[in-house]
Amino acid sequence: MQFTKIKDNHTCDCFTGSDENNTDKFVRKVSKSPSLKERDFKSHIERGKIAENANNCEEICGLHGLSFEIWNSESSELLMKKYLTTVAISPQSKKNLSVINFKPNSGLIKHTPNQIEYNEFHHDFYKEDSFTIENLELIEMISLSI
Repeated sequence: MQFTKIKDNHTCDCFTGSDENNTDKFVRKVSKSPSLKERDFKSHIERGKIAENANNCEEICGLHGLSFEIWNSESSELLMKKYLTTVAISPQSKKNLSVINFKPNSGLIKHTPNQIEYNEFHHDFYKEDSFTIENLELIEMISLSI
């Protein structure tokens, strides 16, 4: 796998502790749509947020990664409560959860629980250079509409 897009313009090693994971399910909030959309899977860097504003490697790597949470028997109920609370408080927030698997050679996943608020289920996904939406297998699309 190639990661030149992520390695450009900084000296941080974003991949320490990361692995390819094609077995676990992961979840990400996405816009209301019955299918996956490319726009929902763009990193902060791809959306124009410049890494030069970041103060350390953790922040720089975070801007290059996509936030996902592991979706399993331990996390799914807790995460659903969190997401439903978010939607109730912020009606403009994204309204669907996409439960996915990463296909082989799509990228690397890294457990990153130390976000602004500690989240034991949080992971950053680093897309391989040739990543497209077809690198994700949609398992389920869950509506958060109340």
